[in-house]
Amino acid sequence: MKWQGEIKTVGTEIDDGKVKDVVVVESGEEVVSRRTTLTLSVASFFGSMMFWSQNITGNAVLEFESASANWVGAVLFVLAMTGFLVYVQKRKE
Repeated sequence: MKWQGEIKTVGTEIDDGKVKDVVVVESGEEVVSRRTTLTLSVASFFGSMMFWSQNITGNAVLEFESASANWVGAVLFVLAMTGFLVYVQKRKE
């Protein structure tokens, strides 16, 4: 038997008094979507840290002023946290 995707759960189910083996397989699209969400979230998180921490870049990131860099860092951080929450929800499904 050939599987498309990844095995999500394996177990048994009782149906009409008969025990059946049950295997739930995630489609390749679900796996790619989940991994893409995680990758973008991690990239946004590291980007936010780069803009928020002026010590790392020495205020040289695109010659932003401190206030502008803080705003960019805050927006990227919010995007990262939103992405992490979406990833966790997709993983629970």
